[in-house]
Amino acid sequence: EYSRSDEELRKMILGSRPPGCVNKCMNCRPCEAILVIPPHLIFNNKNYQEDSSPHRQEEDHDSYYYLLSWKCRCRNKLYQP
Repeated sequence: EYSRSDEELRKMILGSRPPGCVNKCMNCRPCEAILVIPPHLIFNNKNYQEDSSPHRQEEDHDSYYYLLSWKCRCRNKLYQP
């Protein structure tokens, strides 16, 4: 049985580079790239391990892959890259 840590999964899934955020935040500075992780993916490892059925694990891996996204951020606002 093979398992991976959350960090290993994150590195494997990302596979993309942060966008260039120059001039993407209107006139707001500093404009920086951030990785947006939906709130439902931030879960407690204990809760994740309690339901370790293969079907549940497959759903979680798919969620990690499709829902992470890059945005440009300035102060507390997000902008499309």
